[in-house]
Amino acid sequence: MITTYAVSFTARDCTDQQRIAMVDLVSDWLVDHYPADERPAGTTVRTREAADDPVFRLTITESVPSMAHVQTITITVLYLNGSLTFDLRSVSSPTADKVVPHRSNQLPASIAHLVRRALAIAPVYDAEKLITPSVAVAATELEGQTIAGLALAPSRKLPLLIEFMDFERGTTPFFKDTVGPLVGLVHQYRVTTAEALEGFLQIFGGELIMPGTVAIAWAGKGDLGKTYLREMTPQNHDAERARLWQLIINNAARSIAAPRVPPPPVQFDEDDYFDEPTSSSMVNVGTQVSSDADADALAAQVQSLESTVDGLEAAMADADRIITELRADLEKKGKINDVLVQRNVQLEMTAGNDTAVVKTVATVAEAVDRAQKLCEYLVFHERAIESSRNLQGPDPSTVLSDLLRFNDVARQWMSRNITDQSIKIACSQLGLDYAPNVGDTARQKFTTDYAINWRGKTVLAEAHLRRGRKTHLTRIHVYFDKETQQVVVAYIGRHLRGKRDN
Repeated sequence: MITTYAVSFTARDCTDQQRIAMVDLVSDWLVDHYPADERPAGTTVRTREAADDPVFRLTITESVPSMAHVQTITITVLYLNGSLTFDLRSVSSPTADKVVPHRSNQLPASIAHLVRRALAIAPVYDAEKLITPSVAVAATELEGQTIAGLALAPSRKLPLLIEFMDFERGTTPFFKDTVGPLVGLVHQYRVTTAEALEGFLQIFGGELIMPGTVAIAWAGKGDLGKTYLREMTPQNHDAERARLWQLIINNAARSIAAPRVPPPPVQFDEDDYFDEPTSSSMVNVGTQVSSDADADALAAQVQSLESTVDGLEAAMADADRIITELRADLEKKGKINDVLVQRNVQLEMTAGNDTAVVKTVATVAEAVDRAQKLCEYLVFHERAIESSRNLQGPDPSTVLSDLLRFNDVARQWMSRNITDQSIKIACSQLGLDYAPNVGDTARQKFTTDYAINWRGKTVLAEAHLRRGRKTHLTRIHVYFDKETQQVVVAYIGRHLRGKRDN
């Protein structure tokens, strides 16, 4: 795995209200940029969150087409002993079997915006200097000396990015007034006068710095990395600016260690407690960690296991994307391959009829009527039947085909051959595009769209099958009754209201 971006900071003397605000910030960011009902194939989301857990962690895995790697974004909010830590990093997992140039995904502007808002919730100081998202301007000798003093501070952790304006030629600033994608990674300054430049050199000294110079003072080093803008044409400024940004991002990604987080709290049932140990290998659940060394070893083991899970998630995301791309290619070009043959055979076995049964339906209502007779493991709610009567446009044979395939998934779930977490995999194997839930906006604002009356109570049928676009778009919502082990088809129709609806 290759870390391509990392930012991490810890604010001291924070309150629980600040922790809650930070968690809400990350949760809202997830809803805005990765809504549950709009995540593309190859994108998975995992969350660690509990009332008694000091760690909130969000892990997003993305498999991007035409890329030879899978990207995993991990956001961690850790609150321990009044210290609030915010850590965000992006890790690239190679998927190719050949040597190719590594092209990192471009850092989304939403990431920098998230870091900027996190710093507003929990202000952080580096060498007694507040980390800000804006560029500080130095125009006096004293202000220049202050920059030099920060550059020489031994406790400084972040680099300084300093632009010495070419005030002799009156050129425009090389950087804008904000630090852009470097928020949380640098202290950035703009020296605008000869007096400020002289003040800087008085304290720092020994450097060839002239107007029109961009300097980077790395943490822990006394020298500067310099770029002389007078030696390049204005047409090359954009490329040089991007190079400097990427240089700092790359060095931060390879330098900033991930925070050591405690393992998740373990919930024990009453059956897990014993009066007497039954064997010498039994662990007393009341035993506390005996030493700091044991705690560090346990935390390291948890970190290793989480890295393994991230790798497995990356492989699953890449496989899910490939399956979706192949399915789209097959639908577009009309190719027939071994996978389709296997699916047709399974449909025939499930339905007990020839595939002509699927092809001869003329309307969606007829498809649903036939599905009620053939799908013995599905229960059709009256709302599903009613909504299907009003559905026009989609190919009725695809609706019947999806119901027949899902009938086999229902059979596996009812017989406990698969779990709730395995339903998506079982659907993918049958060529079904399954989503286990809807977005937070849809759940909160449009609850009635997904609600049905089932066995005397109101339940939400969030799980759904997705197919087609525009006039061919179809959604089949289902409800899994865990008490009776029944699978209820609750709705067959168009896309219900969600994030983009008022």
